[in-house]
Order: sequence, then structure tokens, then C-alpha cells
Amino acid sequence: MRADYRAVGVICGVLLALITGCLDAGKPRHACSVRPSSHPYVADIPLPEGFALADKSSEDWAAGPIRYLRHRYRGRGDRDAVRRFYREEMPLVRWTPASEGSIDGHCTMSFERDSEHCRVTIESDPGLLGPVVWVTVLITPRTP
Repeated sequence: MRADYRAVGVICGVLLALITGCLDAGKPRHACSVRPSSHPYVADIPLPEGFALADKSSEDWAAGPIRYLRHRYRGRGDRDAVRRFYREEMPLVRWTPASEGSIDGHCTMSFERDSEHCRVTIESDPGLLGPVVWVTVLITPRTP
């Protein structure tokens, strides 16, 4: 009977490790990496693998060359790894970093390209099965 409880405990521990990220116990938490999704919702905005659009919290429109986009994505993982993901991936799709900061656990990153400004906000909430990371992407026309 006691062996059954230990087996259940081991299985739960392995499942929790799979759900929350890195399995290599020798790696520090910041070593977790985030891969880009092969199917982002917008071609020029990288999306971490496993993140999904929160439709009720998102909107976008375009009129000729002008567009407005406010998308909110939800996924599981490490907030700092997602921050590094956007720091590395945005320049690959021609966004130039403009500023970056963190206040009260919310990270805000700004990027610019041609006539557009993009602000990426990353925050996390503790979840029952591991941290939930929220990413908000806001694209607006650049003002002169």
C-alpha cells in the first residue's frame, strides 16, 4: 500500500515537471528556453510555442498601410524566458528595440519599425499547474 502512494507521488512529480518546463534539474530556472511557434497569429509578431490568443481580450484592424493591433496571449512557462524570447526574436522580424523595463513583475518592451511602434508587456500569475504567462502585444502607428 505504501509503495502505491510513493508511485503516485513520483508520477505526480514527473507530470508537474513536464507541465512547468525544464526537466533538467541541473539547469537553473533561467536556462529554460522558449521556442517560436510555427503558426503565429500575425506573421511579423513572434509567438512562443504553446501560447494561444485570448480572443475576448484581443482586437485588430487595418486601413491601408495603417494598422492597430492589441493581442493578448496566454501560455505556461517562465516569465523571464518569455522576456528573453521577445528580446531575441523581435529583431529577427525587423523590429528595432527601443526600450525595456520591469516594474512590479510586469516587463514592458518597446520596438519600432518603419511607421509602427510595438509594445510587448509580459506578466505572470501563479497557476495550479505552474505559472501562467500573459503577453500583450500592442501595435500602433508611430507618431513623429
